[in-house]
Amino acid sequence: MAVKQLLKLKFFNETFSFDKFFDSLVEGISPPIKIEEYDTAVGGSDTAIESILQFPEAPKFRPLFEGARKEVGDLCLKIDVVLDKLRMDFVAYENKHKESFEELQEGVEDLTENFDRLDSRVASVSETAAEIGDQLKFMMYFNETSGYVGEEPSLFFDDDRVAEAAAVAQKLRAIAEDSISGVHGVPAHTALNGNGGLEVAAKNLQAYCNELENRLLGKFDAASQKGDLWTMRNCAIILNQFNKGGSVMQRYIASRPMFMDLEVMSKDAHAILGTEEGIAQVDDLMNSLASVYKEIAACVESLFKSYLEDYAEFELTSLNQLHKAKTLELKSCPLADISQSRRNSILHPFSPVSPQRRNSAMHSYAPISVSVVEEFVEWNEEAVTRCKLLTLKEPPGILATNMKAIFTCLLDQVSQYVTEGLERAIEALKEAAALRERFMFNSNTNRKVVSAMAVAAEAASSAGESSFRAFMAAIQSATTNMTMLQRFFNASVSQSLLAQEGAHAACCDAIASAIADAENAALRGLQGSLDTVLAEVERLLAAEQKATDYKLLDESLTPEPTTACSSVITFVTRMAEVTNGALDGLNREAFLIQLGYGLYKSLIQNWKRFAFNPSGGLRLKRDVSEYAAFARRFMTPAVDEKFVLFGMMVNVFIVAPESLPTLMEGMLRDVREEALGLIELRDDYKKAKVANILSSMNT
Repeated sequence: MAVKQLLKLKFFNETFSFDKFFDSLVEGISPPIKIEEYDTAVGGSDTAIESILQFPEAPKFRPLFEGARKEVGDLCLKIDVVLDKLRMDFVAYENKHKESFEELQEGVEDLTENFDRLDSRVASVSETAAEIGDQLKFMMYFNETSGYVGEEPSLFFDDDRVAEAAAVAQKLRAIAEDSISGVHGVPAHTALNGNGGLEVAAKNLQAYCNELENRLLGKFDAASQKGDLWTMRNCAIILNQFNKGGSVMQRYIASRPMFMDLEVMSKDAHAILGTEEGIAQVDDLMNSLASVYKEIAACVESLFKSYLEDYAEFELTSLNQLHKAKTLELKSCPLADISQSRRNSILHPFSPVSPQRRNSAMHSYAPISVSVVEEFVEWNEEAVTRCKLLTLKEPPGILATNMKAIFTCLLDQVSQYVTEGLERAIEALKEAAALRERFMFNSNTNRKVVSAMAVAAEAASSAGESSFRAFMAAIQSATTNMTMLQRFFNASVSQSLLAQEGAHAACCDAIASAIADAENAALRGLQGSLDTVLAEVERLLAAEQKATDYKLLDESLTPEPTTACSSVITFVTRMAEVTNGALDGLNREAFLIQLGYGLYKSLIQNWKRFAFNPSGGLRLKRDVSEYAAFARRFMTPAVDEKFVLFGMMVNVFIVAPESLPTLMEGMLRDVREEALGLIELRDDYKKAKVANILSSMNT
């Protein structure tokens, strides 16, 4: 019989008997062994056993055992594979079970925590309900009769619970009075008639409170006469619930001889005033009182000295926490939240986003605010007031040290806020400049390309103007804030710093440094603003100035300003007006001068692109006249003079070729080189041989 038919892997899943397995191997080959013989052999010698086991069919067993051995070995390998798989499955199941158990444990912990909270809440609600129930019971008791009769509940006659009884009675009395005086605007008589009335309870509670107050006042008087300060203190604490302690204060004052006994009062006056008649100079009286108050104060300071030594540190910590909270509030402002998608819409002007929305996204940050710095100053002003009150008098100069630290904290906060605000405005200018450069074109750009880029270029232009306005508003607010800081220093801090050598000078230097930082940021922003304005001027000229503007065919027409001239003047006028509102004094003058010079340079470069006939020269003269009028309105005489002088040079396009030498030797003698460059722009320069005519001037 084949071994494979006897050994199968599934056999080992059940109860396996080696004896049965062996019998199945040798069945039909070996003679059967009788049990009696085997038992006799086992009980006998080894020779007897061997005689039983030796039989001629033994060689037949060899192949069976060899086959069984091989098959058992194969089965061992299979079992190892199965065991490995089971082991891995077990590990995976164990890990999964562990994770599930941990999740279950977390859930149980959360559930336990929720149950604890629920239990606590239920206990709190139950306690509140019990308190409400007790108060309702008390209210019903006091509302039973119109006269205050009967025994009080235990709360109201237990001497150990007088404080609690007073609190409950006052609360119930307030509820009853509110009920009968009107509910949510309902007149008193309406509320009284509508809710059955708590007027009985109100009267009884008032009577009880009066009785309790009188009882406590009597106890207070008795304790006062005995000098029992502990009982006086307890009574005073409870009586403070009645009219804020007014009755006990009056009773105490009335019991003091110094306030009520004329003889004692006369002796006190005589001791203070120092004259037999009791009349003294007011100054002496005030000095005496000042001395007493001063002594009470050098006592208060000694009592709290250990706490006041670190006062400045606590004050600075508080100010910094307030500033941090305000900064987080400003950063969480919707204006400061610019999503990347909105930024992408800015950088892609061809996307379906309106220019207005694009500009809104470009400058959606919280601008510099005067009200924010006012809040900073208000905090610091309160801190300065506390500093003067709480700073120790010793050692000398400690007040100046604390004042300097508190003001320096304000200075750092304002300086950081202003400088960061200017930097954000500068970043907006840079973003607008980057957008503008992507769609910039000049006089050499193909007209079809210019037309295709017009929408995007106008969007970039609008963003640039918006960023210009935002920066000018920022610089105006920054100027106001730094001025506010200086005024606060001069009014509230400066005088206190003089007590310590170098403190005042150090603060002044710090203020100057903060102003310098703000000015440096402002200068960079002003340069960016100037670049923004001039770039838009160049865009308008490139987009709207046409070659036919200065080569008019109908010489009888009265020259009007070109479209480009009108657009440029309208734009720069708006920008100049914004500048006038944001800058003042020398700062405004310097910026407008630079703007005027830049405008003049851009215009010259623009006009050099065209050829001019006499009618075109007249129109150019009209444009120059408009620009000169603008310069006279907003800028200095130096800028106006440049436009006036250029207006004179424009005559080289108007006069006949043969009149050019006379013009050059006359009114244009001082600007001869510039005028010669313009003459080359005449449309008849080659046809009329103007170069030959001009060469005769040198012979």
